[in-house]
Amino acid sequence: MSDRARGATRAGLMLLALSAAIAARAQTPDDTCRNGSFPANETAVGRAQVIGAGRVSLLSDDDGCPAETQKCRGTTVLAPGAIVLSGHRHGAFVCAFDPAHDDAGYLETARLKPLPVDAAPPLKAWAGRWSYGDDTIRLTAKGATLTVDGQAYWPSAHPSARQFPGGPNLGDLSGTATPKGNAVTFADASDPQACSATLRLIGDVIVATDNGACGGMNVSFSGVYRKR
Repeated sequence: MSDRARGATRAGLMLLALSAAIAARAQTPDDTCRNGSFPANETAVGRAQVIGAGRVSLLSDDDGCPAETQKCRGTTVLAPGAIVLSGHRHGAFVCAFDPAHDDAGYLETARLKPLPVDAAPPLKAWAGRWSYGDDTIRLTAKGATLTVDGQAYWPSAHPSARQFPGGPNLGDLSGTATPKGNAVTFADASDPQACSATLRLIGDVIVATDNGACGGMNVSFSGVYRKR
């Protein structure tokens, strides 16, 4: 092979590697900020308050975003004082989840004031009925433990009989566990393939994630739950 051919081959390989790197970068979870993926993607969740003058829109994670442009602005608009969950940083932006509108998107870091999160909330703060859409989680405190009774559905609790004549796919969550800090995991230690779910109490909401084994196809307890 000539030097010119070898040079062309090396250049082609470098271009291929660069293209692969760009593709991988575009698919990294760190770029994703959406309501459906927020609970599972965000390993460290905090609370923050919107500050500054004027209302602010949640920004999308589409190509070329986040940025304060019309293309990136979503439909959810927050007023100063609104409380959101905060996730990972992406440049000058933070991935935020708005429990009031069940929506997620990026906000400028400068427009957020971090708020304290109770690292070891009392059991009474956990107890009660929590809901995310049609999905529910009921927590009962006894001694130093919590007992969970949860139901989840797909696509909803009452789907169209024409589209789903057999009714929705169902999921159940049960068990007893002791919280560690502001998190509690319900799992069957004897069966690692069985349903397991971790709940994190962040202020007045619960951020839940599961292992995808808690019910029928597409059923998941993952979500941001509010006490009802």
